[in-house]
Amino acid sequence: MLHSPWFWIVILLIAASVAAAAALGVLHWLALVLAAFILALTIALLLAAYPIRRVKQPQIPRLRALPDSERLPVVYDCDLTMGRPFREVDDGLTLLYLLGEPRVSLLSVTTTYGNGPVEMGTRATRRLLDSIGRGDVAVLRGAAGPDDDAESNKAARHLADVVNKHRGEITLVATGSMTNLKHAAAFDPGFFEKLRGLYLMGGVTEPPIWNGRPLAELNFTLDPEAAHKALHAGCPTTIAPGQAGLGAIFRSPQLAALQALNDPASRLIARQIRSWFALMRLYFRDGGFALWDSVAALMLTLPGLFDYERGYVTSTRDDLRSGKLVFEPGKNGPMRLVRGVRDYDGFITAHFAAWHHLGQMMETRRNQ
Repeated sequence: MLHSPWFWIVILLIAASVAAAAALGVLHWLALVLAAFILALTIALLLAAYPIRRVKQPQIPRLRALPDSERLPVVYDCDLTMGRPFREVDDGLTLLYLLGEPRVSLLSVTTTYGNGPVEMGTRATRRLLDSIGRGDVAVLRGAAGPDDDAESNKAARHLADVVNKHRGEITLVATGSMTNLKHAAAFDPGFFEKLRGLYLMGGVTEPPIWNGRPLAELNFTLDPEAAHKALHAGCPTTIAPGQAGLGAIFRSPQLAALQALNDPASRLIARQIRSWFALMRLYFRDGGFALWDSVAALMLTLPGLFDYERGYVTSTRDDLRSGKLVFEPGKNGPMRLVRGVRDYDGFITAHFAAWHHLGQMMETRRNQ
């Protein structure tokens, strides 16, 4: 927030208003108006966040642990800010899904900029992992901006090393800026070809509009050069564009069902998503927030939940400055472009099952 020019503009306007009110001798009236505004805003947010009806515990499949030989080794590259007030939560929810999904073996998390500065994302990621007893998962700080020097990028060095060590085995899920991937390829020109698969969240096939409000693309546009490299990777690639996330809205009934699960992970999630849930519910008037990043992650484990097609992405670097994806369908194409969520109930249930499984593992560790 401190890096946003709008934050400082608002601070300056408030300071100027206070100074003018003091000069005119009406400071007490200004204080009363500001107090009334803050109270009204607080009430609006509380009303948006808390009046969720109680429901019975949802029926979800019981997940069981799998042997390591049946699990997919995954590295997650993200701009996680879950746990920070009024910040995006979908990266955090995706991380918790990957940790609770038995088919995934999460090796490490690399952080990047996007939803917030990379320092914020790194701290938030470590704090979230510590809160669920998974401080053993390595977290590597990545790029702070598109012009960072690759040599100082620990996350990129880690990506290049782990992929080179496990050639053809690692799946990389990337849901923030793509700079870490660009830097990893600078360390090892064969980086992308050594991946088992690449799952990206980013880009738009047309200007995205949610309930009449236009949305900005905030992944590929952050580093078009890096996005261009990722979209021309020499490995099987799946892209979840912005439009796909508009069919993955987490609304009040889903929050009520989450609260009914009543395990440590689900309780933690319910607490940490409330401010974002309230803000998005008020702003977009669509009952909740979008699970953008989950679309990329669940395409890895449960592709049958989605509509997608194969083809080729021919976007130029100039196209990617606005996040534009130029897609040419072709049944033999090397890329899968997600068009939308086909089975919404199954999509939500998959989250609940993984989160509940994670909660059960947390309880087991605490009781040992």
